[in-house]
Amino acid sequence: MQLRKEKHPKDLDGDKIHVCVLFFLYILQGIPLGLGSAVPLVLINRNVPYKEQAKFSFAGYPFAMKLLWAPLVDSVYIARFGRRKSWLVPVQYLIGITMLVASQYVSRLLGDSDDPEEKLEPDVSSLTAMFFFLNFLAATQ
Repeated sequence: MQLRKEKHPKDLDGDKIHVCVLFFLYILQGIPLGLGSAVPLVLINRNVPYKEQAKFSFAGYPFAMKLLWAPLVDSVYIARFGRRKSWLVPVQYLIGITMLVASQYVSRLLGDSDDPEEKLEPDVSSLTAMFFFLNFLAATQ
């Protein structure tokens, strides 16, 4: 009697690229969260009043409310493109574009200036809107 050796695929042989993409997507989702978590500390250092700092807490609402739009996101898709890719790819592009655009304005929004003579106050409302949109995209992902 001869024993046959069956070839079993190793755990991640065919899925290494998929695992790397998933890892990258989770990192990309966490970048706005990490940056948004640091903004209150910057606002405290800039002596922003607590009332203004409280406005920034609205930026975290998309993660609390994602249950409301998750069924819509999952039900609307392009069959040729795929159920998940129909919303995942555009959201990823929007996160990247938003972060690139925001990087041009974030120092002024935080109250930094190139001119040491110029005294700028942080624009908490604009910061809140920017991070609300980023968190909305990250939560949709």
